[in-house]
Amino acid sequence: MTSKNTKQLFLLASLMIASITHAQGIIDGFYNPKGKISLTASYTGTAFDEFYVGMEKVGPVPAHNKITQDILGLYAKYGLFDNLTLVLNAPYISANGEGDPDPVNGETKQSGFQDLAIAAKYRPFSVGLSGGKIDGITSLGFGIPTGYEPNGLLSIGTGAFTTDLHVGGHLQLNAGFFSTLVVGYSLRGKADNTFNTADGNDFEVPNAFLAMGKVGYTSSKFYVEAWIDYQGTSSDGVDIMGPGFAGNFPETRVDYTRFGVSGYVPIISGLGVGAGFGTVLDGRNIGNTTYFNTGITYSFDTQSTNP
Repeated sequence: MTSKNTKQLFLLASLMIASITHAQGIIDGFYNPKGKISLTASYTGTAFDEFYVGMEKVGPVPAHNKITQDILGLYAKYGLFDNLTLVLNAPYISANGEGDPDPVNGETKQSGFQDLAIAAKYRPFSVGLSGGKIDGITSLGFGIPTGYEPNGLLSIGTGAFTTDLHVGGHLQLNAGFFSTLVVGYSLRGKADNTFNTADGNDFEVPNAFLAMGKVGYTSSKFYVEAWIDYQGTSSDGVDIMGPGFAGNFPETRVDYTRFGVSGYVPIISGLGVGAGFGTVLDGRNIGNTTYFNTGITYSFDTQSTNP
């Protein structure tokens, strides 16, 4: 069995890593015990001067030449029950283009809260092994757009309401090694066509398959992991500059494979800091991005009378 300190590190590290690695989404293999609340504040910085137009990498970025993003994130987890964790993620993004104004909306800067993401993650089973355990993962989540302009290269999101379903498993060994695999499907609604682009109708944002895998190690003194993240659009969409494209960016097929590493170190009980790195390995209609991030996590128990 793992020690109490190691269990706490599992918890805190999972909160930090899920928040500051914006490629991975908000579903991981760790659950908060009943009554446990954890809050993570994070910063992510990224810049890119190459862009996948369709599946062809070009540079510099069309119109903007180079795009920089500063992302402030707030991520929270609450253990409603030992097997049911509620998750909230609210990223604030400031995006800047260094070249000409956006060809659709005429802007060189866009900022605001992106999609407010909420999810309920349920553990349907936990199977003990001689050297550890395997936990099941299921989740239902929603992405709620906050009113930003969705159309253009500089947009901070698609502007569509999303419903995300995930299933997976998490292997945790007593020696500290772990691995997680989660797959999912994202159902995406329509986005407002505020500039009457293309045919003037609201945009049909393509649905997508999702997958995330990670391997890592944790001890009472540190946590480290490597992860890979994939999105592949499953419904009809368009490529930038391809057939059917008329400045209707929310309707583009956005595919990617991303890879990254993350680490975490506790400072005192309930408080720790982490940092991470991620990069796009391959993509479609997406920036060729590399980013770095850091954050701090605070965790406390609302049932403090419990041992």
